[in-house]
Amino acid sequence: MEKQYKPLSEIVGENVKRLIKETKYRTQEDFAYAYGVETRTLSRWLNKGINNIDTLKQLADFLSVRIADLLARDYEK
Repeated sequence: MEKQYKPLSEIVGENVKRLIKETKYRTQEDFAYAYGVETRTLSRWLNKGINNIDTLKQLADFLSVRIADLLARDYEK
């Protein structure tokens, strides 16, 4: 049986969600405010993923990680 992989955009959403929990921001709302997006935009990114490479670059810079860290299927610090 073939192994089913999640779409890369969903992996990114999961990684961003995990990284937000590791930051100084107490809630996703706090992060959204600091990053400058609406909470529903952030929620969409976290649940449905991010496909825009410019957004990935900006998030990686904001979170002080590499884009590769956002794309990693098995992320390790």
